[in-house]
Amino acid sequence: MTVRASLTVKAAKKQLRNQIKASLKTISQESLASQSQHILSRLVNNPTFQNAQSVAVFMNMPDSEIKTLPILKQCFQLNKLVYLPRCNTVPVKHRKPNHLSMLRIATYDDVLQLQPQGKYQLLEPTVGEDALELGDLDLILLPGVAFSTTLQRLGHGAGFYDEFLSTYKQKWSKLPALIGLALQEQIVPENSLPVEDHDYGLDQIITSSRTFPSLPQI
Repeated sequence: MTVRASLTVKAAKKQLRNQIKASLKTISQESLASQSQHILSRLVNNPTFQNAQSVAVFMNMPDSEIKTLPILKQCFQLNKLVYLPRCNTVPVKHRKPNHLSMLRIATYDDVLQLQPQGKYQLLEPTVGEDALELGDLDLILLPGVAFSTTLQRLGHGAGFYDEFLSTYKQKWSKLPALIGLALQEQIVPENSLPVEDHDYGLDQIITSSRTFPSLPQI
C-alpha cells in the first residue's frame, strides 16, 4: 500500500470511528444488558468457544461495548483457563510501544478485585502468566469500535491487538481463533470498513441476533 493510500485509509478509519462512537453514545444501559445477554447465549452454544480450553476475554468499557463479566463468570464455571489483556505503553525489546500482555487470572473473585489501569482506565491484571510466553491460547474474544459482515474489525486505533497477534504468530507460528463480540450498532455493511495490510480479519463475529459467518446447522 502506498503512503498516499495508507493516509486515505487512516482518514476513513477515523471518520468511521467518530461516526460509530457517536451512535454508541445513544445506547441505553437496558439495550447493552439485553444485547450482552443474547451474545452470551450465542457464545456458550458456539462450538469454537465450547472446544476452547484457554480463552482471552476483554474487560468492557462502561457504555460502548458488550458487558463481559457474565462471559468471564461462564468461562470459570466451565473450568477454562482465562486470560485478560493489560495495555502496556513502556517500550520493551522486540515489541512496539503499545503492546498487550495477556495475563492469566485464576478465579472470578480475582476479576472482581481488579482496579482501573492505564489510559482507558479498564480493569486490568498486573500480574499473571503471560499467554505470549506459553503459546497456549485457543481463543481470543476481541472488542472493537466497528465490525463488518465480511469479518473485518476496526479498533480504537492504538494497535494493541494487531501488535499482539503479529508477535504471537511470529513466536508460535499459529494464531488462536479470533471472535469479535459486537453490538448491533457496531455492525457496518460489507466492504464499508477500511482496512490496511496489518489489520487482522476475524474468524467469526457474534451479535445479539446472529453469528457471522452463519454456522452450519447440526
